[in-house]
Amino acid sequence: MVYLIAGLDRSTFDRWHDHVMAADATIATRIAQARAAAQGLDLVVAAVIGPYSSLVSAAADPSPSASIATHPRFARRDAA
Repeated sequence: MVYLIAGLDRSTFDRWHDHVMAADATIATRIAQARAAAQGLDLVVAAVIGPYSSLVSAAADPSPSASIATHPRFARRDAA
C-alpha cells in the first residue's frame, strides 16, 4: 500500500513529505523517518494519509523531543 507521509523537521520547522510503499502505517512512518534522517532531518510525522485519502492517526508521533515552547527561535525572553 502507498502512504503519503507529511511532517516537518524539528530543528528548522521546514515541511517535508514523501510517498512510501509499506504493509501498514507504522512501517510507512518508520521508513519515512529513516529517509528524512538520511537527508539530515529530525522528522516529526504530522499525518499519514492512506488509500482514498484516509488519515491514519495511529502513526502520529506521541512524544516529540522538542516543542515550540523550547525552540530557541520562540523562547520567551524575560525583561531585565
